[in-house]
Amino acid sequence: MDIIQDPDERLHTKSIKVTDFQDVKEIVDKLISVTKEVDRPWKFWLGMAAPQVGYNKRIFILRKSYRNYTVMVNPEVIEEKWLLPLLCKCYSLKGQLYLTRYHFWFKLKYQDMEDNYHTKILRGGRAACLQQELDHINGIMLSDKGKRVL
Repeated sequence: MDIIQDPDERLHTKSIKVTDFQDVKEIVDKLISVTKEVDRPWKFWLGMAAPQVGYNKRIFILRKSYRNYTVMVNPEVIEEKWLLPLLCKCYSLKGQLYLTRYHFWFKLKYQDMEDNYHTKILRGGRAACLQQELDHINGIMLSDKGKRVL
C-alpha cells in the first residue's frame, strides 16, 4: 500500500487549489488504486485524500458503493449542521481509533475532473467521512482534533 503515514509532513500541510486540471487524472488514478486496496463490500464510509498518496492538491474521493467513487476537486463547505461525537480511524494512522466530533449534515460545492461544478448534500457516516477528507486537504489529522481511545 502506498498510503503516506503520520508523522510525514505532507499530511500536515494545507493543500493548494487545483487550477490546471491536466494532472487531476493522474492523482485520481492513484487515489482510486490505493483506495481499492482497502475497500471491502462492508465498508460503507470510505475516502482518500490526495495528501495521503503524496500530492499537495485539494482533491479527494469518497466511496459511493463498493469500488465506485465520487471525485471531489476544490471542495468548499456551503453549510454544515449538528456536531456529534463519533469514533473514527484513518489509514494514515495505522490501527489507531479516535473519539472526535463531526457534523452529521453537510452541503458542499466541488468540481469534478472536467472542471464542472456540483453541489452535494451528505448525511451521517458519509458526512463524517467527507469532513475527515476535508481535514486532510487542510493539513489536519484526526490525531490533531480527536482523543485517541485505542
